[in-house]
Amino acid sequence: MGLIYHYTTFETFMSYIWPSGSIRTNFLRQMNDPRELLGWSFGSTNFPYEKIFDGYYSDETHIECQLKYGNMIKDKYQILCFSGAQNGGWNNEMMWAHYGGMHSGVCLEFDEDLLINNLAAKHPEILWHLESVNYSKKNESPWINWSSDKSEEENMRDILGYLVKDMTLSKSNFWEKEDERRLVCENVGFHLFIPIKQALKTVHLGVTFNKNGKEMVENVFRSLGGKCNLSILIYQHNRFERWGMRLNSNGKIGTCDFEDLLQGA
Repeated sequence: MGLIYHYTTFETFMSYIWPSGSIRTNFLRQMNDPRELLGWSFGSTNFPYEKIFDGYYSDETHIECQLKYGNMIKDKYQILCFSGAQNGGWNNEMMWAHYGGMHSGVCLEFDEDLLINNLAAKHPEILWHLESVNYSKKNESPWINWSSDKSEEENMRDILGYLVKDMTLSKSNFWEKEDERRLVCENVGFHLFIPIKQALKTVHLGVTFNKNGKEMVENVFRSLGGKCNLSILIYQHNRFERWGMRLNSNGKIGTCDFEDLLQGA
């Protein structure tokens, strides 16, 4: 069983993910990597811009049409980002600061295989990749090719498959502390909602969440209804540690060593 970790705000989790029982993918252009959020254009061979943009393409609009088609490609990828590709993902201080509501949000721990099973069961037609992001200094952009004996839809499908490694699963080495493992769905122009049932194993509350008070933590515990584990992070000895939350024999909610929670002690 491989574990992967998704950081988000408490509001997003409690208002959308948990009530809906699903986690949503997003468009690549809504990522925060400049290579992904800015416009795409590619060098190409045999590319029929004049046919695709019939009545609009000209020498003057060539670059604009390159960008238009680049963004058509980009909008056919749906993305869901996780941490924990190489290291334990719940204790990534940078991820908590950037994506976990400045340590007041949540880190959702998923069983990777079960989450993918949920995706495949709900969307069996979707072509997906779940891989660790490659970080490098590579700065060349790939070229794209057009096959005249294929339809526009077939060419788009081929281009999406050709570009997936270089354009969606590769990032500058400046991003490597995210330790990202990324789900990429090809040829999808809309959000996907992936069921989290059984795949969500633990909800980790950020180290500043307990400022909301003991009652708020207990309310979260009750909301989860025993369907997954709950932990709250503390910071000591210059690192994160986690305490489990459980219902004691006296009927009161209390803390325990998280490993005891996993072992049912």
